[in-house]
Amino acid sequence: MKGTPIIPPVCLSATYKFKNSDELIDVVQNRNGYLYSRWDNPTVVEAEKELALMEHYDKALGFSSGMAAITTAIISSVKNGDRIVSSRQVYGATFEFLNDYLPQLGVETTFVDCWDTDGFQRELAKGATVLYLESPTNPLLRVLDIAGLTSMAHDQDCLVFCDSTFASPINQHPSNYGVDITIHSATKYLGGHHDITAGFLCCNKNHYDQLWSYRKVLGGVMDPMTAMLAQRGMQTLALRINCQNQNALAIAKILDKHESIDAVYYPGLQSHPDYSIAKTQLTGFGGMMSFEVKGDFDTTKLFVDSLKVIKIATSLGGVSTLINQPITNTHVALTPENRSKAGIKENLVRLSVGVESLDKLIGDLKQALAKLKR
Repeated sequence: MKGTPIIPPVCLSATYKFKNSDELIDVVQNRNGYLYSRWDNPTVVEAEKELALMEHYDKALGFSSGMAAITTAIISSVKNGDRIVSSRQVYGATFEFLNDYLPQLGVETTFVDCWDTDGFQRELAKGATVLYLESPTNPLLRVLDIAGLTSMAHDQDCLVFCDSTFASPINQHPSNYGVDITIHSATKYLGGHHDITAGFLCCNKNHYDQLWSYRKVLGGVMDPMTAMLAQRGMQTLALRINCQNQNALAIAKILDKHESIDAVYYPGLQSHPDYSIAKTQLTGFGGMMSFEVKGDFDTTKLFVDSLKVIKIATSLGGVSTLINQPITNTHVALTPENRSKAGIKENLVRLSVGVESLDKLIGDLKQALAKLKR
């Protein structure tokens, strides 16, 4: 048959056959073929190649979720007695893993506020195996000086991980700043349609084999159908991100002037504390923002419940605009004290802007805010 598929075929096989034992042994020893889909799968490999190219790394590895990617990256890099330095402003489940679970394995994590450069310098000088960063942060959209912090860590022979989910490969390339491992929850922008749960690690060859081995043993590998959908999402990523960049900036400017809003956190606003870094580090300011409603938790809940077009849901980064209160879901596992340290208030709202009509989104936000005046 002449012609080849434009879209790589989905390979659902869990195992693979060989002509003889020597052929099987060659694949096991040299990994130049496929043996078992917990090791590698042709469809997953296609998606990995696509993202590695986009993020300017040699390799990528697909995982069953963003947290599977994060936990595998960390566990593969630390041992009993090691120490991690992390930005305090990270995703709730990441904080939970670092703060609550790793100490059971004898690994200590010291948290530093993401704007405290001197604090990072001081803690890294004490010795650390991993510097863990997230930029922009979830949910307050702080933008870290990735280049400066990476250089500081490498001076201390410390690996640097960066969760770049909020930026996507369209708005930011941590590889440009020397980051060793870049992390994505593909559930978000890479997939882009709220229909997959997946994660990726991007790295160069010197880190790939160890990450691959740990993924093989821990088993958090990406499913081939998910890989196909993730790769499909990557094909439209630039189109979606450019639209979301524009929609979010317009909405942020309107909310920033609204009488019922106390504060807006969006790196594209000049009032944002990291605006100067964002202008140089990001090629677009992204589709994520958060803001504080003027009032208490119940007032904020009334606003959220009054929305008609925007959907109440966790997750982010898809074509539909989603909203939630971090105190009720994404950061609910944090103690009130740790939420306070991270700057997450009871009136904070996180908004993931989609690709709908801008007028429709603005109208929905305005009508819901109007309810608060009554």
